[in-house]
Amino acid sequence: MRLELKSRDLTRVGLSNAADPCWELASSVRLLLDEEVAFGWWRRRVQGRLPESFPVLRWLYGSGEVPEFLLPAGGDLASGLAAVLGTPPDRVRAALAALPEPRGLAPWAAALRSGSDAALSRLVQALREYFMVALAPHWDTVRARVEVDRQARIQALADGGVDGLLATLRPVLRWEPPYLVTGVASPGTPRRTAGVLLVPTYFTVQPWIVPGSAGPVRLGYPAAAEDPRVRRAPHATPRALAALLGPTRAAAMVLAAAGCSTSDLAARLGVTPSAASKHMSVLRAAGLIASHRNRNTVRHSLTPLGMALVDGASA
Repeated sequence: MRLELKSRDLTRVGLSNAADPCWELASSVRLLLDEEVAFGWWRRRVQGRLPESFPVLRWLYGSGEVPEFLLPAGGDLASGLAAVLGTPPDRVRAALAALPEPRGLAPWAAALRSGSDAALSRLVQALREYFMVALAPHWDTVRARVEVDRQARIQALADGGVDGLLATLRPVLRWEPPYLVTGVASPGTPRRTAGVLLVPTYFTVQPWIVPGSAGPVRLGYPAAAEDPRVRRAPHATPRALAALLGPTRAAAMVLAAAGCSTSDLAARLGVTPSAASKHMSVLRAAGLIASHRNRNTVRHSLTPLGMALVDGASA
């Protein structure tokens, strides 16, 4: 996908103020529906504890573009859910009209599609239940990771302007003026914007956008574990890379693109630290990663060859 940013649009490139609970909620539901290795540890912990209402959330968040009313801008969980609850019925009906029929789901899903206030209240309850099970135990980590990313992007903006900021988004996104490109560039018509709000996101492995009905497009991307001007942000594991190296080592390469320790790698891949260390030894012997010890921690990053391999598989 290509987002076209003309000169006037560049004056409307912004950055979210903090980790956004409603945004992380949406992205985490979408993450549960795919098979990315990088968040296997979290998926295994959550899947057996999901509330009974989760199939309705899967219908809402996994059927294409997320309805905009489910992503109120900014704020904490309470204010976000209050904004969802205050959505006018006609806006709910319009937003859900494009979704498939909620067959086999709880009756309140169909009522929600017709704009029922009671069903909207039940939805807010379901969102709160899901957040407490899936996100609340990890929220301190989410906030910290997003803040690391935010501060690095702010510094990049101060040092290099908007061009400098957008350049730090590689390899997840590529700034090829006037286009911000994700994945394989489409030869078709680029999507015009009225600016972009960048939303660093913990629970995602690839960028995703929410078109603004009024105002900038919101663009979520994986929050970098370290300064993205030095380390490279993680993104979805390219299939070609997984076919070449195997899914676990391919995911390890993607995580190393952002810089990671052996323990962090093990946790995110869902393997033991010794297994993670063995994977990194193989990749290091192949010249794809470099490892550096700092006291009791070993940190891994991509070599130029490793960067070229990840970039080539993503192109």
